[in-house]
Amino acid sequence: MTENVTQFLPILFMLVLVAFVIFIVFYLSGHFNRTKRIEEKLDKALKEIAEKKEK
Repeated sequence: MTENVTQFLPILFMLVLVAFVIFIVFYLSGHFNRTKRIEEKLDKALKEIAEKKEK
Protein backbone atom coordinates (compact mmCIF):
# COMPACT_ATOMS: atom_id res chain seq x y z
CA MET A 1 0.00 0.00 0.00
CA THR A 2 2.77 2.45 0.90
CA GLU A 3 4.43 1.76 -2.47
CA ASN A 4 1.30 2.87 -4.31
CA VAL A 5 1.08 6.05 -2.24
CA THR A 6 4.71 7.00 -2.94
CA GLN A 7 4.10 6.42 -6.65
CA PHE A 8 1.10 8.76 -6.67
CA LEU A 9 2.64 11.51 -4.51
CA PRO A 10 4.55 13.27 -7.34
CA ILE A 11 1.48 13.08 -9.61
CA LEU A 12 -0.74 14.43 -6.85
CA PHE A 13 1.76 17.21 -6.14
CA MET A 14 1.86 18.16 -9.82
CA LEU A 15 -1.95 18.26 -10.01
CA VAL A 16 -2.15 20.50 -6.94
CA LEU A 17 0.56 22.75 -8.39
CA VAL A 18 -1.23 23.02 -11.75
CA ALA A 19 -4.56 23.79 -10.05
CA PHE A 20 -2.85 26.46 -7.92
CA VAL A 21 -1.22 28.09 -10.96
CA ILE A 22 -4.52 28.11 -12.87
CA PHE A 23 -6.26 29.68 -9.84
CA ILE A 24 -3.60 32.42 -9.64
CA VAL A 25 -3.88 33.16 -13.36
CA PHE A 26 -7.68 33.46 -13.18
CA TYR A 27 -7.46 35.60 -10.02
CA LEU A 28 -4.93 37.97 -11.56
CA SER A 29 -6.82 38.29 -14.86
CA GLY A 30 -10.00 39.14 -12.93
CA HIS A 31 -8.10 41.66 -10.85
CA PHE A 32 -6.62 43.36 -13.93
CA ASN A 33 -10.04 43.52 -15.58
CA ARG A 34 -11.43 45.23 -12.48
CA THR A 35 -8.64 47.83 -12.37
CA LYS A 36 -9.07 48.43 -16.10
CA ARG A 37 -12.77 49.15 -15.61
CA ILE A 38 -11.98 51.54 -12.75
CA GLU A 39 -9.46 53.35 -14.98
CA GLU A 40 -12.07 53.65 -17.74
CA LYS A 41 -14.56 55.14 -15.27
CA LEU A 42 -11.93 57.62 -14.05
CA ASP A 43 -11.10 58.63 -17.63
CA LYS A 44 -14.79 59.14 -18.38
CA ALA A 45 -15.29 61.23 -15.24
CA LEU A 46 -12.21 63.36 -15.97
CA LYS A 47 -13.39 63.97 -19.55
CA GLU A 48 -16.83 65.04 -18.31
CA ILE A 49 -15.24 67.43 -15.79
CA ALA A 50 -13.00 68.88 -18.52
CA GLU A 51 -16.01 69.36 -20.82
CA LYS A 52 -17.94 71.18 -18.08
CA LYS A 53 -15.00 73.53 -17.45
CA GLU A 54 -14.75 74.37 -21.16
CA LYS A 55 -18.40 75.46 -21.37
